[in-house]
Amino acid sequence: MRPRRASVLAATPVVSVKTDGVVASFRWLAMAPHRAGFFLGGSVLLLAMFWWLLELAGRTRGISLSSLPASFLHGQLMLAGFFPLFMLGFIYTAGPKWLGVASPATGAWLAAIGMYALGSAGLVLTVRLPVLWPLASTLQALAWSGACLIWAGRIRASTIPERQHAIVILAAFTFGAIGFWLYAFAAAYAQWQFIARAETLLLWGMLLPVFLTVCHRMLPFFSAHVLPSYLAWRPRWLLYALVGGVWLHGFLALLRVDTFPLDMGLAVLLLYTSWRWKWHQSLQVPLLAMLHIAFLWAGLGMMLLALAIAPFSTPLAGSDYAALHALALGFMLSMLLAFVTRVTLGHSGRALIAGRMTWTLFWLLQVITILRLLGEWLPELRTPLLLTTVAGIVLTFALWSARYLPMYLQPRADGQTG
Repeated sequence: MRPRRASVLAATPVVSVKTDGVVASFRWLAMAPHRAGFFLGGSVLLLAMFWWLLELAGRTRGISLSSLPASFLHGQLMLAGFFPLFMLGFIYTAGPKWLGVASPATGAWLAAIGMYALGSAGLVLTVRLPVLWPLASTLQALAWSGACLIWAGRIRASTIPERQHAIVILAAFTFGAIGFWLYAFAAAYAQWQFIARAETLLLWGMLLPVFLTVCHRMLPFFSAHVLPSYLAWRPRWLLYALVGGVWLHGFLALLRVDTFPLDMGLAVLLLYTSWRWKWHQSLQVPLLAMLHIAFLWAGLGMMLLALAIAPFSTPLAGSDYAALHALALGFMLSMLLAFVTRVTLGHSGRALIAGRMTWTLFWLLQVITILRLLGEWLPELRTPLLLTTVAGIVLTFALWSARYLPMYLQPRADGQTG
């Protein structure tokens, strides 16, 4: 009996150390919104992409791993699974500084991010447990509605005149909330026709407008602090034209009205903006270049979309899926990698320098985006190109996560708080 008791006592400190480690990790995640939002967003991103890789691999053998239509879950996970978590982590960290107000109460933002992440995890489990679909979708809708109220409270508390970026983001968040509730309604009552509308609201109503708004505020600011003799150009009309144009596209798409003239105009404006922001000069600074190259994809994606739906014959006619993936992968996912990397380095007390691995991963993502477009343009190679694309995304973000996710569970390198 004594040896056994000694063995138990010897094991106790090990269990205690592990428990203490988990508690410490949670405390660091709760230290700042970007820590929790980025860590949970990165985790959901990997889970979602890994599931999609397994799903595509299964299709090559004539099987599906999903109990529900995989296309439904793919759209919801890719649009609503991880992007919103990164958005909340960023806006609750940087947004109060824009507005000159205190950060939201820890309990409030932690509840919103935590509940939303729980809903996203539920969506991943829905792949094999379809009964969770309504619950997971409702959790996301509730969490996002609460997140909107938190952000509205910060805007209301602000007294500074320059609040246009914050207000535009709140409007986009509100369109997103409608999309989340449509998802919940469709899942609960099997109203499949609402899924496409929810996707439209999330992509054109929330995600693209938020990305464009943050780019309008931050890219010229970042560039002016890095490039010599750089004059920041970000007129207010440009913000309203870009975001308003994207919202109008979404509205017309819901009405099934032709968007070719609008899309062509947006493409020209975005490409002009990229030129005015001097994307070519940013190439000498990798961390800044990643942001500008990602933004360049916004104009290219809209141009591809305009050519895909043009009323005249073009080689790209009918390839609107390619254009949507240029926006989703080339612009949004590349911007996410670039922007979150910069924010993570800055808020972890590290030098704002993209290392060789990060720079390589970013360019790998650009190659992956091109392969995904080729998968639409070369139907005979669609399956192998899709598999290669998704496997490449999993590899890219697995390596990125191994480098950056641990930073959210550790103290800042410079000893400061946050």
